[in-house]
Order: sequence, then structure tokens, then C-alpha cells
Amino acid sequence: MIRFCHYTCMLYEQIKRKVIMKKLCVSLVFLGMLSSAVFGDELERLNQMHEVLQKNSIEGFFDTVRINRWNAPRIPSKWFIDAHVKDADERRLLQAARDFGYQLALRLDDLAQEQQVLPVGDALFQRTLVLCDLGDWCAETVGYGNTFLAYRCLDLVAVGLARLTASLEFPLASCEKIAVRMNPKWGDVPYQLQVLNGEANTNLFINDKITHNELIDQWSIGWTMREMAENPASLKELVERYGPSPPFNPRLVDVKAAAGNLRFFLSDDRLPNLVTLSEFWDSRWHRKVAMGLFTQARNKALSLLKFRAVVGFFPSPFVRSEEELKRRDAEIEKYAKRGITITKLEDGPSYDSLYEAFRREWEKNANKKAKEYNEKEYVNAYYAYKEVTSSTFFDEDTAQIQSKKQREEKEEQRQKK
Repeated sequence: MIRFCHYTCMLYEQIKRKVIMKKLCVSLVFLGMLSSAVFGDELERLNQMHEVLQKNSIEGFFDTVRINRWNAPRIPSKWFIDAHVKDADERRLLQAARDFGYQLALRLDDLAQEQQVLPVGDALFQRTLVLCDLGDWCAETVGYGNTFLAYRCLDLVAVGLARLTASLEFPLASCEKIAVRMNPKWGDVPYQLQVLNGEANTNLFINDKITHNELIDQWSIGWTMREMAENPASLKELVERYGPSPPFNPRLVDVKAAAGNLRFFLSDDRLPNLVTLSEFWDSRWHRKVAMGLFTQARNKALSLLKFRAVVGFFPSPFVRSEEELKRRDAEIEKYAKRGITITKLEDGPSYDSLYEAFRREWEKNANKKAKEYNEKEYVNAYYAYKEVTSSTFFDEDTAQIQSKKQREEKEEQRQKK
């Protein structure tokens, strides 16, 4: 009787295991079908976004994005896909996201040209706001390509803001609406950490309170440690020149994760002939993310706006009054009698009358009106105004294109000689 009961229990357990395994197989099949369905839906959405982008203006594209409530796809680097992604379907999906990002980068190249020629007024204002929205949309999804596209948008926003600000006929309040969009949350260090951790495929940077300088320091340490592991001869030279590298800060970095992912701290790809985002789209630029992506165009545009808000106008090139000329000449003559030669400000090798006008107006007004007085704010404002009025205020990529053209022209002239 005991043996019979034991046999019955064993039989029951076998039947129970078979039922569980059958349910598990059915569940796995269902999950596989669900995963395939999600993959298919996401791929179809990317194809739709790609098509809408190709057939519409940037305003039309973004209207469709809003109507359909599309989120930006996560766009990793090509390096990430090659290094970390083995599943064929996932690779296909991520590559489709990268293809979409590349098309958007090309569209931004076209928009960069339009930002230079759109008449100052409502059309340029509205286009610049759309670029603000587009940058925010790209960055809402954390990704390597997303952050580069977002900063590219912000760089084009800077062009629009500078051109609008330089026109005193355009309302200052409207310019300020754009300016508040130029310090986005995705421009802060915590966002950089998310991008870098995502690309490293591990929680490498563990403290979101890390400062920008601390992030740069930790990146430099990682680079040195990788050199130590891969190229001891090169490291010896570095140690002799700069001294031994400090270790990772365990308060900021997962030391074990960092030691196991030293290949992540490679130097960025060197691209002497590639100057735009679309051209280096397939390249690896993790160090650039760590160093920060805000551009000089943004800084100059914001300084120009601050100068206008504080001073109220943009000065003409500085010219001394008759009274000032007499006082200056009298001072020069007085010192000359003592055997001291005084050089006129205007005779200096780097004198610029417009620069001098900006300096004087800023110093006259800023210490009274600027909430955060910066005596050098006028320098950026001067350069921005001079560039806008000479149609040479460029976003970073366009500036690189112009610089490349100038180098090629000089080389062509040199060869002709």
C-alpha cells in the first residue's frame, strides 16, 4: 500500500511537471510572438517617421510627430551596436533608428543654410522655436545620436537668436522666449552620464551629483588606465611627463565596472576631412560627450541678448569727440616733455573702434543694470554683432565648412605658385 501511494505521488509529480512545462512553452511562444509584434510595430513606426521626414518641411514633420505622439527612437552609436548587440532583430531595429537619425542630420544641414537667409521676423522666430522643440524631442529619449542631434538643433537656434537679437526692430521679449530654451535639462551633467552609461552598457558613472570638471577628470583617468593596459611604452612617457595617474574616484565611478570596460575610454576618431554631424555620423565620439557639446555660437548669442537687454542698443564704432581729442593730445604732450612716449589707443596694433564702443557702453551700464555682472560679457556680444552684421555668424558645422573651404582655397593658390 505504501509503495502504491509512493508510485501515485511520483506519477502525479511527473504529470504536474509536464503541465508546467507545457504552460511554460506556451508562455515562451506567446512572449516570442509579442516580442516580434513589438519589434514589427517599432520598425514600422521608424519607417513612417522616415517617410514623413523626407516628404515634409521640418514644421510638417514635427506636427505629425505631435499628432501621432511619436517618441524619438533611441539612437546608439555604431560602435555600441558592433560592440554590444548580438541579436539580429535588435541590430536591425537599432540600425533603422540610426538611419532615421542620419536623415535628420542631413535635414539639419539644409536648415542651417535656411537659418542664414530667412528674413528677420516672424518666419525666422517660428522656425527657431520649432528647432527648440525638435532638440527637446530628440533628447527626451536618452541616446548617443539623440544628444548630438539635440545639440545640433540648439546650435541652429543660436543662429536664429543672434540674428533676431541684432535687429532692434524685433521685440526683445520674443528673443528672451528663445533664450530660456537654450539651457535645457539635457544639457546638464546627469544627462551626459546617462548617455555614457548607456553606451558603455553598464552603470559606469554612479553619482549624478558629479561636476563637469570631475567627469572630465574621471574620463582622463580611464584613458590613461587603458593606455597602461594596452601600450606600456606610451604610458611610461606620460608618467615621466605628468606623473602617475590617480585612480578612479569610487564616489563617482564604479571602479570594478570601469576596470572591466577600459576599451570604452578610447580616444575619439580623428576626422580631419569630416566636419559636419552628418559626415561623422558613423564615428565614435564618446570623449566629446564627456567634454560637453555646448558651442561658442550659443554663448555668443546669449551674450548678445544680454548686452541688448542691459545697454538697450548696439553702438556705432567709437569716435572721440573734439573735447576728448584735446584732452588726449594735452596728456600726450605733457608726458612727452618728461621724455615719456604715449601711444594713442587708436594707433594700437589690435585696435578696433567697434570693440572699443562695446567695451565702453558695457562698462557704463552693466555694473548698474546687470544682475550678474561679467566684465567680459561685451567681448562675446561684440563678436556676435560683428558676425551677424557681416553675415558670418555661423553654427559650428557651417563654420567648419567655411574654414575647410578657406584651407582648400589657400592650398590651391599655393600649388599654383
